[in-house]
Amino acid sequence: MSTNKVPIRHSGNENLFLAVEMSLISTAAGIPLHIHAEGLRGTGKTTVMRWARQLAPDIHRIKGCLYQCNPESPHCPTHSQSGEIAPDQHEASPMPFSEIGHGAKLGTILGSVDLGKLTDPQNPQAALIPGSIPMANRGIVFIDEINRLAETAPEITDVLLSVMGTKPGKLKIEEVGLKPWELDITSSVWAASNPDEDPGPLEEIRRQLSDRFDMVVPVQRPSDPLVIEKLLWRNHQGLTLGTLQPAEIKKRALSLGKITVPQSIIRYMAELYVEKNIESLRTIQSLELCSRCLAAIREKSEVTFDELSTVLPLVLRHRVEPMVLSEILRDLELRQAASVQVSPDPEPDDGANGLNNPGSPSSGNNNEGDPDKCLDESGQALSCYTRNKAAQRYRQIQPPAYGPGSNGQKKVGWIQRLISRWQANASHLKPSQCGNSNRYGDPRLGSYPDARQATGNNTSGNAAAQPESPSMVPPASPPDPARRIGYLSWDEVLLPSQWKDYI
Repeated sequence: MSTNKVPIRHSGNENLFLAVEMSLISTAAGIPLHIHAEGLRGTGKTTVMRWARQLAPDIHRIKGCLYQCNPESPHCPTHSQSGEIAPDQHEASPMPFSEIGHGAKLGTILGSVDLGKLTDPQNPQAALIPGSIPMANRGIVFIDEINRLAETAPEITDVLLSVMGTKPGKLKIEEVGLKPWELDITSSVWAASNPDEDPGPLEEIRRQLSDRFDMVVPVQRPSDPLVIEKLLWRNHQGLTLGTLQPAEIKKRALSLGKITVPQSIIRYMAELYVEKNIESLRTIQSLELCSRCLAAIREKSEVTFDELSTVLPLVLRHRVEPMVLSEILRDLELRQAASVQVSPDPEPDDGANGLNNPGSPSSGNNNEGDPDKCLDESGQALSCYTRNKAAQRYRQIQPPAYGPGSNGQKKVGWIQRLISRWQANASHLKPSQCGNSNRYGDPRLGSYPDARQATGNNTSGNAAAQPESPSMVPPASPPDPARRIGYLSWDEVLLPSQWKDYI
């Protein structure tokens, strides 16, 4: 792998590297996983996706088959009726990678009459030659600037809708004088686009096609000068990317079918679909598949809320409104903290350092004081990754002690501190300073008086108007125009900008 062609991995494209690894694992396991990279020009979306083909493992196919037939289940016109394939007719072949350009025609991407066989003077016969999508079966189909293709070539978009509509997808090849042939296609579609240029974001041009993508990944430019230095010197210095190699991807693909999703997470996803009124069932299917792929990368046997919180923004980004996504992420953060049973910080005279003594009688875990044997809800030992992450979240989001009997010594989480400070200071701010105090729909924030309280329902003509009840005051409109979620950083999505001074 030559270093002068290797893209640099940084915070702005980290999720794209992760997404292509997940897609390659799923594709190698026989399940398509479609990803769409969105970002401004020059952010390296296309570079990363074209380079990632080098990470793809080999596939096992019938020797010389243009349709990449699996010897265990041949599907092409040539081999579907041939019965059992002899072992000497098997071969290893690189995973196919096909790119669809904007000048492509239906015949080049679907298939057409094989003119070479038709004009053969010795043995003329009518036969099909496969297009780029059938030849990329069990591999990757890449489309650059897919938003422009969706506008200029609607007939190709209709083909993509069929290929991506189900897993596996369906493709029907029809030519005059030949028997129509329907194929199962297990190709993953990768696409890139710049939503800032004409004709605009894909979800505004062809919403059906946008929903077919399992994940939409925002790609941003590098923000660290050191990354730029590496970019300028990369011809002279080797790079360590931390990406999975083909052999590792194949190993993760074999383990994908053994990874389970707990009933609690299945129930959460089902409630999320109903309560947030999510339009497409593909959303939940994508959440389940992507979280299992990420668990495979992390070498876990079971999906946790850690995996779900990583893939959920990528799966929902193009399917729900930004404010709805913000509410879901805040709720999921609390669920992550509550999903692991971590005891509160002990009193100073206990001599502990962060977690209570797991071997004490009060903990209920008979592990003789070993901090590495903290147990989860099911009684299984937590991994170091999960234990450290849970302890950190617990200290950040520990709820305050309310009600009778509170000793007032427990820590107050950042959410409670944030709300308290906001409510304490909201009455001193003008509406233009604080915008819409409840713009994220949080019922815990309450309301603040605005200018309408002084002039609203005063029909008696008195100089001093009686202010309305705070619960009756409608929220103020946000002072700035709404921005697409693609241009918001995650901290802006999680917290409104006017809250940050109160943390």
